[in-house]
Amino acid sequence: MAHQRYEAGLEPARQDYPEVTQGYGYGNQHYQQPPQPYQQSRPYYPQSYDNLISTTPPKQDATAWGSTPAASPYCSAAQPAMSQFEPEPKSPSARTICGCSLPVFVLSCIIALLAAAVVGLAAATGVQAQRASSAESDLSELRASVAGNSTASQGSNAPVVIDDGCSENPDSVDKTIYTSFSLLGARKFRRYCNKDAPRPPLLSLFTADFATCMDACAAYTQYVPSSFGGATANTSLTVCAAVSFIPAWTDKAIADAGGAPGNCYLKGRPQTEALLTTPNIGVDCHAAIYAGADSSSGGDEDGGE
Repeated sequence: MAHQRYEAGLEPARQDYPEVTQGYGYGNQHYQQPPQPYQQSRPYYPQSYDNLISTTPPKQDATAWGSTPAASPYCSAAQPAMSQFEPEPKSPSARTICGCSLPVFVLSCIIALLAAAVVGLAAATGVQAQRASSAESDLSELRASVAGNSTASQGSNAPVVIDDGCSENPDSVDKTIYTSFSLLGARKFRRYCNKDAPRPPLLSLFTADFATCMDACAAYTQYVPSSFGGATANTSLTVCAAVSFIPAWTDKAIADAGGAPGNCYLKGRPQTEALLTTPNIGVDCHAAIYAGADSSSGGDEDGGE
């Protein structure tokens, strides 16, 4: 064989030498690993250093040593895929409730609660508005009714029954005589429009009108003395000598606002026309003094001292 010339430079190590293995044994005796079947090595052909740089190294034959070369435990081919052993962890947002993700479900619940609150508030507001509208309507009807009655009374020029006409036409009523109910002794009272009887009241009560107030005075004089006995009869506490009547306080709401316990006040002795005073309470007030059983008698027959 002709002599071949080698170029100077590094020479790669041969890959066809047999692998050196560690022996095994027991005690002081050592045994070599059983020899592997001989395989004819490939001839070595020297190559130039330049060719080694530009060319790819020859692949190692898997059958050269009778086994397949094991892959490196750190390469990707030797590592099993993660998905073969355990599922990939899911993020918290991937959880679903009723077909919705957790954030969407929470936002839906919040929106539903807010919507329910708005609906409830609107319903309550509507109920209160309806009540206020109903109350305002009732008040308007009441005002219209009062205005209609007042207009009808003024149109007919009829005297106001509640005070015998003292407020509307005092000249036709002032100092005239009223005779009480016959079963109450038919006692007579002289009326004085826009006057107030003095002395603290014996009794305060609510009556329908001025005439009923004078009837109450007659009933007091008839029945109270018998309750005190004969010894105390005909005293200032057992005889009603006059009344003060306030028409506006017939309405108990107005009376309550003014702190009045009634619209009719029974007064004791003495009572005379000279003792009457002009009222200063902000509303009309009329008085009547007991004039006895005879209409021709003076006002101080039983009402005086």
